[in-house]
Order: sequence, then structure tokens, then C-alpha cells
Amino acid sequence: MGDTALDNIAEQFEPRSDAIDPILIDVFDGVDFGLAVFDSHLNLIRANALYLELCGYRREDVPVGTPLKLLMQRALSAQGQVASDIETSIATTLLRLKVGGTHKFRFEPVSGQFITVTRHRNPDGNLIETVQEASDGDHDADRAGQLKHIAETAHSRMMHALDTMIDGFALYDPDDRLVFYNQKYVELNPHIADLIKPGAHYETMLREGIARGGMKTQGMDKETFIKWRLHQHFNPGEAHEHQLEDGRWIRVLEKQTDDGSIVGTRSDITELKNRELEVQQISGVLDKTNGQFDIAINNMIQGLCMFDSDQKLILCNRQYLEMYGFSAEVVKPGISLSDIMRYSISLGNYREQDAQAALKARHDPDKLKKQTTIKQFLRDGRVMAVMNKPMPNGGSIATYQDITVIEQHDITLMAYTKKLERSNRELQDFAYVASHDLQEPLRKIEAFGDRLLHKHSDKLPDDGKMFIDRMQNAAMRMRQLINDLLSYSRVTTKAKPFKNVDLNEVLEGVLSDIQMRIQDSGGKVEFGELPVFIADPTQMRQLFQNLISNALKFRKPDVDPVVKITATAVKHEDESGNALDFWRFEIADNGIGFDNQYKEQIFTIFQRLHGRVEFEGTGIGLATCRKIVERHEGVIDAEGVPDVGATFIIELPAVQKIEEETDS
Repeated sequence: MGDTALDNIAEQFEPRSDAIDPILIDVFDGVDFGLAVFDSHLNLIRANALYLELCGYRREDVPVGTPLKLLMQRALSAQGQVASDIETSIATTLLRLKVGGTHKFRFEPVSGQFITVTRHRNPDGNLIETVQEASDGDHDADRAGQLKHIAETAHSRMMHALDTMIDGFALYDPDDRLVFYNQKYVELNPHIADLIKPGAHYETMLREGIARGGMKTQGMDKETFIKWRLHQHFNPGEAHEHQLEDGRWIRVLEKQTDDGSIVGTRSDITELKNRELEVQQISGVLDKTNGQFDIAINNMIQGLCMFDSDQKLILCNRQYLEMYGFSAEVVKPGISLSDIMRYSISLGNYREQDAQAALKARHDPDKLKKQTTIKQFLRDGRVMAVMNKPMPNGGSIATYQDITVIEQHDITLMAYTKKLERSNRELQDFAYVASHDLQEPLRKIEAFGDRLLHKHSDKLPDDGKMFIDRMQNAAMRMRQLINDLLSYSRVTTKAKPFKNVDLNEVLEGVLSDIQMRIQDSGGKVEFGELPVFIADPTQMRQLFQNLISNALKFRKPDVDPVVKITATAVKHEDESGNALDFWRFEIADNGIGFDNQYKEQIFTIFQRLHGRVEFEGTGIGLATCRKIVERHEGVIDAEGVPDVGATFIIELPAVQKIEEETDS
């Protein structure tokens, strides 16, 4: 049957709404060859019984609408081909089914009987497939076709495998011309990508690549580099590396085959090179750091040793060796602490019992887990402080410091401290006793003076009366001085234990005591709510009374004195950065003030800024205030402005340790 007749049949069997002519169906089923018609989408329209029989299909497995691709998959799967080969075969076959073209091939279905298959694609896209039993004459031709198909499939599979490689691959023939290559090979030679094609000569591509600046010549001139590279290419051996101008590093490995061809692979090792560079940089930094570390530990003023978990020496510095007179040939990494101690005993550094005690301490598991400090007393009189600090791996770091001078200073300081404490006690006892013992002569001076004035005033001349009056005033000032000295000494000798103190009650008591003085001066004292905190209540009363009395005393003659007292909660940090609570008290007045350059002087005992003629006093009151504040671990300061007033600032800890009262 001719192509035109088949075309007509195909047209009649194109799916449509009207019924198919029964006569054409009879013709379709009555031909003596297998016949199948597919639409333009290559889906089955109709197949006759002989087509199904020759191809080995069952009618129920091939309904109308079955895709040609599915039939091909079934046929190739039945032959035992792998899925990847089947997909490649089908893709290749479908590419050949161009409109207007005919494709003929020989095929062996499951039945084992070779068949000849002819496929023709009509201009409208429909496909007619005819199937006939193959004659013996066609066997060789078909076998050659099959072998060609197998070869094409194998080549396709090989190229697919090469293109999936992560390395570039190329094959050059014995004349050094490119046979085939994969896509990665092109990517790793971007500077000559346009030259890479079958038949290209290697040397030509090499020279052009260098001329374009795509490859670094590793410090050689161009011709020298080309000769070196061609020698490697024709005499392949170990892999070599070169860098492209874009910064990437390529490793080239070439091998020569028996027929003289050259197989080459190219690998992108940029990341590996970068890591090598990082390692080199880190190694350089470590070398530098180690050098700095060696310099640092060997220039320490302390000796230093590091021991592992078995108490074997890892390292030590020069100062350690010099301290104990050790030889670096003996005391070196690997020596045990026990051997070091025995060596030290042999040099006469220790007495035997001292060395054994030190060894016992260093091998005590409990002590090895925590930081400890011991003193070593050497035979030559030196004293060493040894601090042992554990490491997480079970080892330890020990530092050694010669504290002989410090120990001597401590002994001297301890002696001075005891002497000072004794002197302070004597001074306190003297002040207390003297103040009491001086009271009796003063009373007699005052008493006899009174008697002279009362009994013999009419017999005394005027200058005699003046002398007695001056004597009485001097005795009164002496009594005030003694009382102030006694008060000053009692800040420490008669101190009361700390306890909760309500400053509001303290201030009310003070104002009650000096009420007459306030009224006489025409002044007033203003204050708000004051805190309750821990302090010595008697000394708090003395502190506020001294400061308020001071403000009333140093007033301006034509201005009524006003004293203002405020309390504010503040925070300060200690040396460790911990926040501490304090109370800040300010006692401000509108009196005569003072120049701030003299503010330290006003807190010094017996120091006065004004003469006794202007203002009475002994110069002990503010010194007593400072001593009270310091006993409470606080600070006192003052700010003055002449003819404007003064402000005394006191800061006291909000929390003090409550003391138990004792009979002292």
C-alpha cells in the first residue's frame, strides 16, 4: 500500500465526532502487515491485530490514546535495558521523527522474531508505523544498524558521564589534537573557551591562552613557560598546579596511552589552596605567637612551670632555673616533679623534711583540684611563694616568686604595727587620764579665784582684779579644751556598738539640747524626713550637734542664721564594680562661709581659720566630726563661699555590721 493510501487511512481515523466508516476499518484490519496510526501528539489512534501480534502486545494493554513513548518504554524494558539507556534511546528516536521524514530500523521484540519497523511522519504531524517480519537479507544490515545504535548509545552515555564529572577531562590524539572533552574542561579554561573544539591543537591553545593573559607564567618569561609546559605535556608524570589570572588554582594530571594519545584531567583546587594559605598564615601566626610566648615567659620576674596530669614537666622558664640553681640539661620537659625535688635537695636548696612536705602537698588529689599557695623556706634564707593553679586537663601551672624582701618587710611592718598600737593605746590612755587629772587643778584655780574676788575684791587694785579675771577666763578655756580633747579621744575609747538609729529622733534630741542657743541667735533649723540606718547613736548625736552648733556660731552679725539639713540615698561602686548603698547628708548654712583652699585645714585638730576674739572654740569640734565619720567608714567634706555660707557633706554606708555591746 502506498504512502497516499496510508495517509488517507490516517485521515479517516483522526478522532472526530462522527462515526468511522466500517469499510475503512475492514481495510485497516485486513492488510498483511502490522499497522498503527498515531496523532500529531504521538498518541495511538488505532492499531490492527497483526501490529499487536508482531510487537508482542495484548489488545487490553494498548487502548486508544496510548502514547508512543510508553510503547517504546515497554519494548525496551522487555529487552532488559536499564532505565537511563531507555530514556536516552527514546529521546534519540523522537528527535528523528521529523515532519515529512521516514525512519526505518530492525528490532527484536520479546517473541525473538526480528521485525522491520518503518515510521513516517505526515505533514499534519500524524505518525504511521508499519511492522513486518524481517527477511534474512535484512539481518546483517539490521545488525549493523543495531551495532551503530549501540555505539551511539555508548558514546552518548560516555559523554553524559564525562559531563557529570566535577573535573575537566580532555583526550588528545597522537598528533596532539583534541578528540573530545567535557563541559568542565571548558569552564576551567575560560580564556580559550572559543578555541576548544575537536581538532584544536594543544600548543596553539596554550600559546593563545598565555597571549590573552588568562594564565600566570609562575615568574617565567612566556617562551620559557611554554617550553616547560609542553615538556610536561609530552612527558606526563606527577600532577602540577598553575594559577589562572582570575585567581583560581588548577591541578593538571596527564597520562599517555599506548597509542601516544594524552588523557588529561583538570581539577579546581582554589578552595584547597586557600585553606593551605590559611594554614600557612595560621602557622606563621602560631610561630610568631610561640616566639612571643617564649620571650614573655623567659622575661617574667617569677619562675614558671607547667606540669601534665602525671606531674611531669611540660615547660619551664629561665627564671625558674636560675631561682633554684637548676641545670637546663637536667630540668627539662619530661622530668617528674619528684625527680626535680630530689635534684633540688642534692643542690642543698631544702631540708629533707621540707622537700617531702612539698611533694606530699603537690600529690594531694584534693589540693591539685584547687588553687593553692605555699611558702618555701630555703636553706640560704630565701622565701619562695609557690602558687599552684589547676588546668582543666588535670595538669597544673606553678609560679614561683622570691618574697624574701616582702617577708622581711612584713615582719618589720608587724613590729611597727604592734609598736603603733601600743603607742596609740598609751596616747589614748594619756589623753583620758590627763583630761581627768587636769580637771582638779582647774577647779582649784577657779575656786581660789572666786574666793579672791568675793572676799578680797575691796582690797585688790584694779589691775589685780583684771589679772584674776583673765586667769578665770584662761581656766574656763582650759576646761573647754580638756573637755573637747576628752570628747575627741572617746570617739574610739568610749565608742558604742552599731545598731538601728532613727536620725529623726536623734535630731529632735540635738535641737532640744541647743534650743536656747538657737533662740539667742534668732536662727532656725530646717529638715525633712531622715533615714533609719545602722550607726552609733551617741556619735550620730554628737556629729549633728557639732555641725549645727558650728553653723549657728559662724553666722553673719546682721543676718539670722538658717541651717538646712537634707538626706539623699546614693550608690557608689567598690573596686570590684559592686554597687553599694550610701546616705548623703548635707548641712548647709547662710553664715560667713570660708575659702575652699582652707577646707582641709578646718578638719585638723587645733586648726582655726578665725581668732578666739572673733569666735570662741578650741579647733577640735570638726576634727571630732571627721573621726566619727571615719569610724563609720564614711567620708566628710565641706564647700564654702565667703560671706555666702558653708555646706558640710557627709556620706555614710547604709548598711553596717551590727555589733554586740560588750563591757569594755
